[in-house]
Amino acid sequence: MPAYIDQSLEPFRKQIHIGNLPNDVSSKQITDIFDQFGIIIKLYLKHRMSKNSPILLPSPFAILIFENREIVDKIMAKRPFFINDYQLFVRRCLPITRRYPYEGHTTTNKMLVRIPRENHNEILPNNNIITEYLKSTGGQIIRLEKLDEKASLVEFEDYDSVDICCLSRPHFINNQMIEIEKCADEQQARRRIQYRLKSRGIFKISPPQSTTIISPTLTLNNNEQVAQLQLIYRDTTNRFENEHEQLISSLQTEWEQIAKKRIRLQRLTLDYQQKQQRLKDENRQLKKLYNESLQEIYRMQNQRQ
Repeated sequence: MPAYIDQSLEPFRKQIHIGNLPNDVSSKQITDIFDQFGIIIKLYLKHRMSKNSPILLPSPFAILIFENREIVDKIMAKRPFFINDYQLFVRRCLPITRRYPYEGHTTTNKMLVRIPRENHNEILPNNNIITEYLKSTGGQIIRLEKLDEKASLVEFEDYDSVDICCLSRPHFINNQMIEIEKCADEQQARRRIQYRLKSRGIFKISPPQSTTIISPTLTLNNNEQVAQLQLIYRDTTNRFENEHEQLISSLQTEWEQIAKKRIRLQRLTLDYQQKQQRLKDENRQLKKLYNESLQEIYRMQNQRQ
């Protein structure tokens, strides 16, 4: 990883995000698991939409802040963790920035290594140099594919290696700036590169006339315009389909949580009814014993007289 790491990311290197928690989880249960690795500075446990909101989150989560990043490295190396029958989903916290607005909510073991958009005249180093550079993450690379001269796709065995790279920005290989970003949709990334290659191939420079220099202009025939529109349409459609699938998945998860709560409430109601019936039976039995006692006392008083 680079020697000049972005210091603004330092607070995030000491944090972890914990998901897939039980609905009735307590701070103590979480602390009991993770304080063995080091000092916990703060623990945020989110059960509700807001502090005073009556709406419970379908999936509560927690954020832990530790004394140093070495504690986080130890925790990530010791996965998985469990509370009751729940396997916790533990990941590093990433910031939400204008350049990477969705990165903090995306978990993937794939990432793009590419030339920054502003350095469009440069090309990537070869895959061997990139592989050697990425060894410092400690992760196992299972695939490294060069998509074009400006971008390569890297797939790790574990998602944590991608998060380490994102928290280690900026990246320089042989003093050349390299952009690293998560790749949540490999097919969409490939389509973008295909479109870029196609666009680059249809730039044509008009021949000079007199002493006037004519800038490069993009000329498209009808077929190319149709192909471009089809590509944009497919990208837009796929994006909407992905958003739709994510929404459906979120609603299904929420519905499952509601169904579990309903079943739990039904069981509690049944237990309450059984307990109420038992108390009624005991009350009748006690009344009967009381009446018998009164009769016995009355009989004894009559005998004495």
